[in-house]
Amino acid sequence: MNNRRTHLASLSLNLGLTGILAVATLALSACGGGSNIAEPTPLVELPAPAYRMERIWSTDAGEGAGPYVSGFRPAVSGDRVYVANRDGYVEALSLDDGRRIWRSRTGDSLVSGPSIAGDKLLLGSRDGRIVALDLASGKRAWTTELSSEVISAPTGNAQTAVARTLDGRLVAMDLTTGDRRWTIERTVPTLTLRGASSPVIDGSTVYAGLDSGKVIALDLATGEQRWEQVVALPTGRSELERIVDVDANPLIVDNELYAASVGDKVASLSLTSGRVRWQHDASVERDLGYDDDHIFAADMDGDVLALNRITGARSWQQEALKYRKTTGPTVFEGDLVVGDFEGYVHWLSADDGSIITRGQPFGEAIRSRPVVAGDRVIVLGADGEVAALRFVPTRAE
Repeated sequence: MNNRRTHLASLSLNLGLTGILAVATLALSACGGGSNIAEPTPLVELPAPAYRMERIWSTDAGEGAGPYVSGFRPAVSGDRVYVANRDGYVEALSLDDGRRIWRSRTGDSLVSGPSIAGDKLLLGSRDGRIVALDLASGKRAWTTELSSEVISAPTGNAQTAVARTLDGRLVAMDLTTGDRRWTIERTVPTLTLRGASSPVIDGSTVYAGLDSGKVIALDLATGEQRWEQVVALPTGRSELERIVDVDANPLIVDNELYAASVGDKVASLSLTSGRVRWQHDASVERDLGYDDDHIFAADMDGDVLALNRITGARSWQQEALKYRKTTGPTVFEGDLVVGDFEGYVHWLSADDGSIITRGQPFGEAIRSRPVVAGDRVIVLGADGEVAALRFVPTRAE
């Protein structure tokens, strides 16, 4: 079974009820009629690690996403951490000690966010709403109805909010009022993974990855297309084999845009033209990280890899976390932090991928990429636990 087939629980079907039997048959056929889901790699004790993980604080922020796929992630601004959960609650926490500053009950079945845009927090709901809250107080600023579920976190700048819906639409809204400015629509394949990348704004352009394996660049003011580029083409005989979703958020570094598809491609594109600079064969669903020399990714098997930013050549690959549902990597203090399905946080060397240390701040899955906040990293658990961590020497230098 290839790595795309191990994600059947996260498939999104663009079919009526009459398609369910056919899809079930397709899934069984693709998996050879049985269960071939690989067992997670057991963790090996690290011999005398030079660092240890320290939990500065942790707090329970509600129900989280539970067992469901979501676009929840922690957001940090100034001295606050913001988190949301599926029951519709949004909380602002003190970055210093985790103390609750405010809690807002939206009444919506939230599924993504929060994102910070100007003086607003943006969230997406299962029934197609964008909810904007005041960043300082948590009071609702506006709500806008869209066409379908907003499973990827909305994004925005000081004037405009942009959201991607699960049915293939990109919608721009006025950040102050929530009024729509423009909408574009793209065809969604019959079968996709249940997930979507968030749009990314850079200057006067918004970039978005699509379930068709493409990245598009649009004028932020008008929605007019500036360029479109294929990252991965559908191949194979079955619908499962032809899944090419670009579910990792586009990553912009200098004048390059890095995109990743589950269709076995990571690519470097020109930010201005979309021209492909290089491609590397790796099936990636999670967000990318970077430093001066490398692009970092966790592939769909859970392996963490480093690609040369200039050539796309693989510098190293760490397989000790295979099948542990590794999050996308975050660069922290020059090295990499990832979470896994058991709530472990792993700190990896950016030079060679070796594991420096690990810890388990709580016993629930970490699905969203850790977020750096100064000298600490914030992690969000699937059941709503939030923790602030740092890594400290285990012995004097």
